[in-house]
Amino acid sequence: MINSTPSVSANTVAPYAPLGRQPVGLESAELKSSSFKALEQSSDAARSENRRDPEYRPNENVERERVSSPARPNAQPTDAVQQKQQLEKQRAISELVAIDREVRSHEQAHAAVGGQYAGSPTYSFVRGPDGLNYAVGGEVAIDTAPVPGDPEATLRKAQVIRAAASAPSEPSSQDMRVAAQAASLESDARVELAVKDTSAAQQQQIQSEEEIKTRKLEAREQAEQEEALRKEIRSELDKQQAELNRSNQERAAILAKSAQATFDISRRLVEIGAVKSAPSVGGFLNSVV
Repeated sequence: MINSTPSVSANTVAPYAPLGRQPVGLESAELKSSSFKALEQSSDAARSENRRDPEYRPNENVERERVSSPARPNAQPTDAVQQKQQLEKQRAISELVAIDREVRSHEQAHAAVGGQYAGSPTYSFVRGPDGLNYAVGGEVAIDTAPVPGDPEATLRKAQVIRAAASAPSEPSSQDMRVAAQAASLESDARVELAVKDTSAAQQQQIQSEEEIKTRKLEAREQAEQEEALRKEIRSELDKQQAELNRSNQERAAILAKSAQATFDISRRLVEIGAVKSAPSVGGFLNSVV
């Protein structure tokens, strides 16, 4: 806080009081009604009466030097007061300039690091002894709400907010509260991310188990279908083999019947003499010999 500079006080001048009399304006009623003039009104006559010979004026040179001296004793208190007031004014202005610089640097650090989540700095001013406005306080609005449905974005935002709150070289108590709030927001976002990752892992595991079950079921169904197909093929082969065997048997029977019929016909022809009988084994050789 800057103390107010003291006001300039005027010097108090006592009313003129001639030697042996009351001050002017404070005379008694009897003196006021006197026919004599006040001493201050006869100063011209007094000066004319004081014109004496040099031997009767031994201090004239000393008095002349005192009057002509530029530094009069009665002026020293006023000069000292003015000088003191001027120094206090300069000191107050210097303090205001330093505070203004510090406040602006502080708030601009918040705004620069806060980025899209921080607003523009606003300041409170006081008027200095020189008539200029100086910033003595300020603030930067910052959005500390979480990002709905996006813990990763909330985590990044919380980190930016915490950095913005701690950006000045000397954070205020309010800055520390905002930083703590950002740290809490960051912690909540990390927990939400962990839960989300766990849920995703569990969901993936459940999905993997379902996929395994589905694949097993598909493999079982495929095996059953292959077995049924093999049975069908085996049955078809069996049928074809049985049909082939039956056909072979029928062909053999037909051939046997045909051979028997041919034999019967040949024997009948021999019996009726239609054909000569075939010579017996060795008969041809005997007849030739």
